[in-house]
Amino acid sequence: MKLSTTINFFTYEDDGSYSAYYYDLEHYAKLGFSHLDSIFCSADAPFSPLWTNHYEDWAHKIRKKADELGITFVQTHVPFYNFCDPKKGVNENTEEIVRRSIVCTNILGAHWTVSHPGTAYADSLIVDGSKKQNLEYFSRNLEFAKKNDVGICIENMADFSGQGFKRSYCATVEELADLVDTLHKTYDNVGICWDFGHANLVYSNQVPCLNYLGSRIKVTHVHDNMGLEDEHRAPFLGNVKWDKIMPALARCGYEGNFSFEVKRLAADVPEHIKDAYWKYMKTTGEYLLSMAK
Repeated sequence: MKLSTTINFFTYEDDGSYSAYYYDLEHYAKLGFSHLDSIFCSADAPFSPLWTNHYEDWAHKIRKKADELGITFVQTHVPFYNFCDPKKGVNENTEEIVRRSIVCTNILGAHWTVSHPGTAYADSLIVDGSKKQNLEYFSRNLEFAKKNDVGICIENMADFSGQGFKRSYCATVEELADLVDTLHKTYDNVGICWDFGHANLVYSNQVPCLNYLGSRIKVTHVHDNMGLEDEHRAPFLGNVKWDKIMPALARCGYEGNFSFEVKRLAADVPEHIKDAYWKYMKTTGEYLLSMAK
């Protein structure tokens, strides 16, 4: 397994400016992270380079700088929204950024990008209605991704507090596996992103989930919580049972990326001690990987 962490190229100042792409890459290299997960979730924000006709040039410049620093992009995350919402439906503006994110994923050198499933809350049969709409949505995007030598990993969900704990499609491993298996009959570039934090909101024991999904899991999102909120804490600062999970991950043959998705870890930490937080994260990741035996 390779230890990686997220980098967000689309965080902007109040005036819309953002010019720290190279600095961020240099900073991660200095901290010892040689594998990164590029987050495109907010790439549809105003002033994003993905809205311009030069977005491919932008991605090539990022790739060139990463290569110079010895950094490899191992996965990405495209923008997401509930495309099953009957009031909004599929947002073609966002979908254009999704497609451009897929193109950039290929340019950056990553094979897998992550996307969220939608939930058809307006359908009285939520699972059936959601599956139908997800098959339509992902079939279209998988076709485009395949042309760009990119695979799409569908992420496990949870009944999040932010949505009033309403039922989320693919919060269970059975639904997620069923969706991916159905898509895989036509597309070989589909897999699963296992989000340990999301899973902790649904399951007290993730080991049977890992055993059930097995080789369908292609990438991961690594973070922790106390089982109530999707807090994206650093590992061991919640109640995820890492001592059980890591050996199980190894037993199911997972050899992909072990990618931190710890949001705003040091956002409010004084500048002169921020690096200490990130070095702690790297040490934590290395320790977790040592448990995968």
